[in-house]
Parts: sequence; C-alpha cells; structure tokens
Amino acid sequence: MRRRFRGLRSPPRERYDAVVIGAGIGGLVAANLLAKGGLSVLVVEQHYMVGGYCSIFRRDGFTFDASTHFYPLVGNRETEPGRLLAELGVAVRWLRMDPVDVFHFPDGSRFEVPTDFATYQARLHAAFPDAVQGLNEFFAAAREANTAGLLGYFRGQRSARLERWQNWTVRDALDRFIPDRKLQLLLTADCPHWGSAPCRTSFVFDSMLRLAYFLGNYYPEGSSQAFTDDLARCLEERGGEILTSTAAVRIVTDAGRAEGVEIETTRGALAGRRSVRCDLVIANGDLRHTLGDLLAGAPEAATALRATAGLRPSFPCFLTHLGLMGIPRDEIEAVQGYYWKEWNPDDVGRNALACKVFSPTLFDPDLAPPGGQIVILQKVVEVGPPSPGDPGDPAQRKREVERFVLDQFERILPGANRAIVSRSSASDRTAERFTRNQGGAMLGWEMSPDQLGGKRPDVASPFANLHFVGHWTRPGGGVAPVLVSAMRAAEAILSGRPSTLADRGGPEPAGLPAPPVPAPTTP
Repeated sequence: MRRRFRGLRSPPRERYDAVVIGAGIGGLVAANLLAKGGLSVLVVEQHYMVGGYCSIFRRDGFTFDASTHFYPLVGNRETEPGRLLAELGVAVRWLRMDPVDVFHFPDGSRFEVPTDFATYQARLHAAFPDAVQGLNEFFAAAREANTAGLLGYFRGQRSARLERWQNWTVRDALDRFIPDRKLQLLLTADCPHWGSAPCRTSFVFDSMLRLAYFLGNYYPEGSSQAFTDDLARCLEERGGEILTSTAAVRIVTDAGRAEGVEIETTRGALAGRRSVRCDLVIANGDLRHTLGDLLAGAPEAATALRATAGLRPSFPCFLTHLGLMGIPRDEIEAVQGYYWKEWNPDDVGRNALACKVFSPTLFDPDLAPPGGQIVILQKVVEVGPPSPGDPGDPAQRKREVERFVLDQFERILPGANRAIVSRSSASDRTAERFTRNQGGAMLGWEMSPDQLGGKRPDVASPFANLHFVGHWTRPGGGVAPVLVSAMRAAEAILSGRPSTLADRGGPEPAGLPAPPVPAPTTP
C-alpha cells in the first residue's frame, strides 16, 4: 500500500499559524479544520507513520492494524462523524460490519448482534422472554442517557436528563433493570471497547456507543492506515505540512502564551533539532507528558498536572497479530467474537475474558497474501504492581499473556496454531513506546462518571493559545469523541469563542424503542 501523502521533505518554515503535535485522528482532524479555515499548519509526529493507534505494520506480506479496527458512525453521512469526514474530503471506502459483534459465553452458547435494532430486540426477547419488561426499561433508559450525553458531553448543553443519569455506571443500570446474570453479561460483553469494567464505566457513555452500533460500525478498506493517510492527504491538499519521525521536545511559552515548539527529527536528511515559531499550538498526545515534559518549568502547567493526579487511565489492550495460511475463510468467520470464561464482566481485566478474535481479512482479503488470513487476538489487561507469583519482568509477562491467548485460540479453533506463519504481540509497553500513551492506555482517561464532563480535562489549556485534543481530554475516548475534541478546539480557535461544539443538526438515533422511562432510584 503506497502512502497517500507526501510528507515534508525540506526543512519546515520558521513560522506557522499553528503547530499540531501528534498525528493521531484528533491531531489530523484539527489540523484539517484549521487549514480549511485558512491557517498555515505544521503537524509533527514522532513515528514515521501517521495515525497513532490507527496505524499499521507489515510482516511477512501481511498488513496488520496496530490497534484500532472498529470505527462507529464514520461511514454514515447522517451522523456527525460521517458528515465531518465527508466535508473534509476523506475518500476511504468504509466497509460495514455485519454482525456488529459475536459473544461466546461460558456455557458454550453464542449471540450475534445484528446491525438492525428491531432484529436485535427480537432476538433478545426470544432468548430471554422473562426479561422483556426489564429490557424495554433498560433500552428506554439508554436512549434517554444517549440523548443527554450527546447534548451534554458532545455539545456542552446541560440538561435535567444528563443530571438524572450522569452518576450511573453500567453496573448500576444492570442491577436496576436486568436481574439475569447471563443477560447482564450479554449486554456488557463488548465492555473491552471502553477499556474499563462495567462497574467503572459511565452508563451515559456506554449508551452512546451501544446505540451507535445501529447507525453503523465500519472497517476502512485498505486498513486503518488508509484512513489516517487519507486525512494526511486532505491536509496537504489544503496547504498543510506533515513532518514525521519528528518529536516535540518542548513547547516554548512566555507570559502565559505558547510561542513555538522545539522539535527533533530523528531520521533522514532532515535529522536534527530546530525551533518553529507559531501563533497557536494543538497537542494531540498524552496529557501528563504534555504538561510534565513538553511544558516543564511552566508554573501553569505544573498546576494543571497536579490536577490530573487522581485521574485513572483506561486499561491497555494486549494484541497478538497472526498471519495464517491454509485456513478457510468460513472457519475464521465462524470463530470471531468475544470469548468469556466467567460470568462477571467486572472481572474483564482479570481473565474473565479469554480474548477477542477479530479478522480484518473478512472485510478486506487484500490485507493478506493469497490464501492467507489475518487474526488479531485481543485481551484487555488490568496492569498494576506485580502480585505474588508474578515474575515482575515485563518481557516475561508479555510471553505469558501471548501464550495464554494462543492457547485460547487453539481451543477455539483446533489446529490454528500450526497454520501461523507470522506472529507479533504488542503489550502495554509496546503501545506506550510507539504512542507515548501512559501505560498503553486504550482510551486515555477511564470513562467513569467521575471523569467526564467538567471533571475531565478540557480542550482549553492554562495557556491562551494552546489546546488539547484526543482521548485525554473532553468529551472522552473512542473515535467519535476524539473527532468532537478536534472540532471543539478548531472552533474555539477559528471563532475566538470558548470551545463549545455548535449543533450541526441531524436526526436523533432512529429505530430504538421508546416505552415510558421508569423513574430511577439511586443505586
């Protein structure tokens, strides 16, 4: 796959209107919006590829997604993310996932989540006839929480509906509406998407993802890199510039303002350290790294850094990337999905989930050599201090987790391990090394009720002309929230107003049940 953008091949100019640090989705979208608004923009990215978690690597003729592979809403132009990407000129073809997900339970049963809500509801009612009322109440609450979240967290409009649900976790909602433990697991079997357990995950944020399923989940044809490279292409066509293999070393400040960025290019003819002046900076990266390292010595940054001391990052995700030869497509298709070993989803980071099996070649066969298939084994891991019996050696832990998921895959698809011709695993340390996300956090700060809204760092910073975008800021983690953070920052810069996302219109999520919402009690 040829890179779709050129990249800067001569030294950057001495001054730009804006410098964007980090070429993840948030940085690339913010840069495009600023360039579309007439500003001169330079994006610097420490890796030799753009995309952050939405990038790829190649091994033995296989193209592997480094991390992200699940893109809600982006291919649906009736949604905010879909309209935004279309307006920016992103030309990648989005392949819709159907089914959305497959769940495999400890008792050996399975459940497919279809793309149509009415079909999904009918399947749930057929499988759990005694829980129909509870299901209707649960989804009525989810719809109200979804609308409240879109207005409150995405558009900055407070409402009584948001106040009603904002302190609820997913566990609170399950215990209120759903007594059956298997149904509780079914409704949370995809909780690894949030990088946190249901007992810590916001019911509002979960509802927004849950109902987005039925507006479309997509995979980008050509891999995640095709998507982010296309964002880079769009930026260059608007006159923006991208300098890869270039780390930001320091954000230069004076009298409460950002005045420039010191950068260091580590590869190629442009290798070396230089300073770029600018009128504004957008930082798309780990917030503690930005405040503690790039802004070291600035008292405003030190104060902001102390304010993050109590915030919890989301879990990292361990990934084992496999290139397989000789296994038919239908056998891979039959085993995709989440495999649960235990019934309590709150133990997702402690081996209740065996792994998730995902195969991008089910959507795009050209990612593998002829006759090949790609399987990515994913396992959310709760990383903490070494426990008794833990070897305490990160390399040893990586080998042990890899062996665990490979053993699980062999049980799921006997003989699969003999078909492996390419294997590569990524731990929390791998993710941190390539993206500088602390601890390899999947989604920035955990999306718990006490870390959303005004309790989450804003896109605005202590410096008048420095903004933050990405999953370490508002509204939260995930593709759509990151896009919103970029829109908020760009709007604040271009309008000169506080960063509030204007309501661009569009319908409420359609096709969902709307029975009377029960009056909740405090869990």
